[in-house]
Order: sequence, then structure tokens, then C-alpha cells
Amino acid sequence: MRSTHHSETLEDRVYVELRDKILTGKLVSGQKLVQEELAAELGVSRTPLRSAIAQLSRENFVRMSSRSEAFVAEFGPNRVADLFELRAVLEGLICRLLAPVIERKQTIYLRSLMASVADTLDDPDSTAYREADIEFHTHLTDLATEHGFSHLLQPVHLVMRMSLSQGILRAPRETHREHLAIIDALEAGDADAAEQEMIKHIRKTIVLLRERNAEISTE
Repeated sequence: MRSTHHSETLEDRVYVELRDKILTGKLVSGQKLVQEELAAELGVSRTPLRSAIAQLSRENFVRMSSRSEAFVAEFGPNRVADLFELRAVLEGLICRLLAPVIERKQTIYLRSLMASVADTLDDPDSTAYREADIEFHTHLTDLATEHGFSHLLQPVHLVMRMSLSQGILRAPRETHREHLAIIDALEAGDADAAEQEMIKHIRKTIVLLRERNAEISTE
């Protein structure tokens, strides 16, 4: 048990800062985590840093070697695809549950979000579109909080942010249409259609990731 509230706050801060360095690509896949350097950079002792690394290891963002050295986990296309399989099922279910009860103001927000990036659809490296994509999915997940399982998606969305920080996975013009189809189904209160549109949307990305993995395997 942690002895003080200050210790808890410090460890949480170090965990969040270290996790964000991984998610934003400041610490890249496979990079060794040199504790002395990270402690100095974060302005903390090695104790909260070790705690943060241990937590990130449990969440599979960090891998430990047989010599107890820490490295940023490598998220190749096949591993990300496996996580997206989980996303497809859970986010599809979220849309099924939300369709009968979602409020008009929420679908208006989602439409305005997509409209705000309509002029970026021909930019395959648009930061604005990437952030809107993440917000679209996380907002739907947040709306499902009352159903008691949205927390299951949090680690998956963190991995999604990591993968998207390295570049948009599919063309914005293609995924933008799919987001609008999901909103259409939610507005219509059509649970079956909302679920299927979300599943189709995510599984198209899974197909792409599997193809990329096959290409890497044959190189």
C-alpha cells in the first residue's frame, strides 16, 4: 500500500507522462527505457518511475527482458489487428446499445465533429482528422459508461492512439463516409444497422493491417 497521497499523485503523474511519450511516439517501439535518463527528464526519483514502468508492462505498453531491462513494446500490424478485432465486437455492441437511447445533441456533436475536418479529407497525414477520428470513437465509448463496460475499451483506445500517432491507417475520405453511416444509423435508432456499420468500419482496417503483416512476413 502506498503510504501517502503525495506518493500516489506522483506515481500517477509519472505513469501518465511516460505513457504519453509512448503514445505520441517520443519513445519509439523497441526503444530501451534508460531509467537514469528518464528520471532526470521527468524530475523524479527512480522509485515512482519503476512503478510506472511496472504498470505499463502490465498493460503491454512495455516489455521486460530476461535481464529486467525495459523496452517500449512493439505494436506490429498483426498485433494491432488483433486488438482491433476486440474493438469491432465491443464498439459494435456499444452502437447497438446506444442506438435506441442516444440523444439528438450527441449525434449533432458527432456530425459537427466530422464536418469540422471535411476540408482535410485529401490529406493522408492530417493531424486534425486523426484527432477527430479518435474523438469520434472515444466519445461513443464514453456515452456507454452507464452500461458498465466502457472501461474495457480504454486500453484498446490507448493502443489506437499509438497506432494513429504513426499515421492514419486508411484514407480519410473513405473512413469519413463510414463515420457518417454510423451516425445515420444511430440517428435512425436502428440498433442492427448501427452495430453492423461500426463492425464493417473497423474490420476494413483489420483487413488492411493483416495485408501489411503478410507483406512484412514475405520481405
